Amino acid sequence: MEAQDILSCVEPFTAARPAELEVLGRTAVRVRKTPASILCHDGQPADGLYIVLRGRINLVRAVDGNRDLILSSLGPGEVFGENCAMPGMVMSTTAVAAVQSEMLRIPGEALSEHLRREPETVVRLMRMQYEKLREVEAVASGLALCDVEQRLRRTLARLARRQGRRNPASAGWILAPVPTQSELARMVGSCRETVSRTLSAMARNGLVSGSGRRMILNDSLVNETP
Repeated sequence: MEAQDILSCVEPFTAARPAELEVLGRTAVRVRKTPASILCHDGQPADGLYIVLRGRINLVRAVDGNRDLILSSLGPGEVFGENCAMPGMVMSTTAVAAVQSEMLRIPGEALSEHLRREPETVVRLMRMQYEKLREVEAVASGLALCDVEQRLRRTLARLARRQGRRNPASAGWILAPVPTQSELARMVGSCRETVSRTLSAMARNGLVSGSGRRMILNDSLVNETP
């Protein structure tokens, strides 16, 4: 698929004029990264806006004692690095490829010029930033107020709603590839062993099933209030 066609399907560009998308698409570069590769560092300016085409990108924040917390896990169609269009702004997280991943990168200067010509993209970008802030706030409140099982349930439901698909064979949602138990532990502020025990209990209760990198989530879990 051509870059212009990709942009037309991805927020915040879905309302932009075709001619503008063609101009922006000519500046785009495809980027491929292996697992554990860093694309942007916390505290440094992003070198462009990235659209995830394939794979998964974790946005990570370092915490006390050589540990980190995954604040968000992005799949195909999701973006990061949009602050590259704002001079002086830096990344508040480190973007790391969780698996083999492919992105489309829009240079910051090209994005800034596009925003000056397309006010509707600005509005959609602001809305997208607001939704990201709400997600981070939900993670923070969960860490403060919820136990590990509640945090894990919320995390899996959020991932399924954003990156999963309906299971055609039965009720439920398919999440594939599902994050590893170590990644899930870093998302909920726990350890892998606790996450493993919690997932086993959830499986016994019929909330999740599957094996390997594929998980099926029950509708009741996905439909829980965030």
